[in-house]
Amino acid sequence: QGLLARLNVYFRALSARCGGSVIGRPMCDVQSLVVNKRLARQFDGLFPERDLLASEHVVVTLALQTKHRQSAMSTEMLDERQQMHGLLVERMKAFCEHFDNIGCWCDFIDPATGQPFRSDSATTLMDCDERYRKLGFEILELGCCRSLCNEKFGQCLVMTSAWVEATEAAATEAFEILTGGPGGAPAVDGAAPP
Repeated sequence: QGLLARLNVYFRALSARCGGSVIGRPMCDVQSLVVNKRLARQFDGLFPERDLLASEHVVVTLALQTKHRQSAMSTEMLDERQQMHGLLVERMKAFCEHFDNIGCWCDFIDPATGQPFRSDSATTLMDCDERYRKLGFEILELGCCRSLCNEKFGQCLVMTSAWVEATEAAATEAFEILTGGPGGAPAVDGAAPP
């Protein structure tokens, strides 16, 4: 019970920070992990035509901060979630296009459906899937629902992941596309990046 109390205090403090943005764009958190045997086994079947161990692959997560906790169901939260999902898809499409241009395979998880965006797969990866724990996220059991959270934004986030056949250094070089920085993907409502 001590851990639960500490988590509640921690997430209340993080929730107080929710809603911050930089000139029309949500704050984001981009992380990468090299796909090793253990990680590949957890996500087996997600990309049935890919062997994630045959060559070097990296998984990249993109989390965007939201104003509303994603466990607090409201019309405003759902509208914001839909808008942010659109932004996630737009940025991930640009990320995939970058790797297409250099001859590397890349796919991402559609945040609205949990399905791979470009691959035909019967396996899904919804945002509250326990496997996201392996990628640095927490899944909170709230009784009525489950909520994805991370250390930076608490429950005030939407996210997705991309899978890339590339080195971690090559994936990291393309992070600017995901953050919406100079030369990257557009900001919310087409606002110019700072």
